[in-house]
Amino acid sequence: MTIAQRRLPNTLNLAATAIAAVDVTSLADAKEAIFYAENAGIRLRCLGEGSNVVLMPKVEGLVCYVKDASVTLLSRDDEFVRIKVGAGKNWHELVKETLSQGWFGLENLSLIPGSVGAAPIQNIGAYGVEVAQFIESVAVMEANQIVREMPAKECAFAYRDSIFKARLKSTANAPVILSVTFCLNRRPDVNLSYAELAAFFEFKSPHVAKPKSKLPSPEQVADAVTAIRRAKLPDPREYPNAGSFFKNPMINAYATPRLEARSVRPYKFGEGYKVSAAQLIDHAGWKGKRRGDVGCWANQPLVLVNYGRASASNLLAFAQEVRESVAEQFQIQLELEPSVVS
Repeated sequence: MTIAQRRLPNTLNLAATAIAAVDVTSLADAKEAIFYAENAGIRLRCLGEGSNVVLMPKVEGLVCYVKDASVTLLSRDDEFVRIKVGAGKNWHELVKETLSQGWFGLENLSLIPGSVGAAPIQNIGAYGVEVAQFIESVAVMEANQIVREMPAKECAFAYRDSIFKARLKSTANAPVILSVTFCLNRRPDVNLSYAELAAFFEFKSPHVAKPKSKLPSPEQVADAVTAIRRAKLPDPREYPNAGSFFKNPMINAYATPRLEARSVRPYKFGEGYKVSAAQLIDHAGWKGKRRGDVGCWANQPLVLVNYGRASASNLLAFAQEVRESVAEQFQIQLELEPSVVS
């Protein structure tokens, strides 16, 4: 195992260097990395493909990259299949591979950038589905260097949140996520609850049950999600970005009439209501607006783009302007979705 200074890749194309970084290719490497961080008195954290982070120019501590990209079949019956997937597996590649095997459930999460190990941290979600719905457990190694399978109920999954994300924000060392165990369907059970996806297949209402014979296949859903995402989201390779930069805020019922009067339409979510952050940003006048090399994407204002050589501080300053503007006009505080890593 070689520990060295390293330039950190990230989809925002921010210049960032780790003081110490290492590739973890085995359990022995993970143990050695934890031992090194403990002895040196520095923080340890794992990064995947840098798709949901804002990296500061200098990242302290020890940065680990888990390289295991294996997919192991654990069990299957007529209804379900259980697979263990290495944290280093590319997420979209996993979605495609599971569909090719006839294992269903992840199709709505197609084309989300990043690695499998990062998926539970953020509890990635899109088009009516969250990854937590299919996670059975997460294998982690903590400071005691013992591998533990954390059941999903211990992961504190919530909207774009988990116990792992909370640990990233704390001063304690984050656990090394080694793999994720998924329980997927062997029979198609497509989810068209998201209005935009239902409209793609010309279903007028996503809430009305459809005969199974008229439903699209999981593969067709994956293709639709991919097409929708490509139509409105910038390709990070061409326009560096971290996807959605703000969470959709939760509000109570008393706030909905005030927002509806401004043509912002909250929707029922759990015990309360959720409002589209993209709508708030758009109505606040930020869609397509730029400050130097940072701007809101014209087709999806929820996405902030690095159009040139923007720094992390440029990006965060622009995001703060957007937040203050939305707060002033709508009395709603937007929360950042990506983690800031320094």
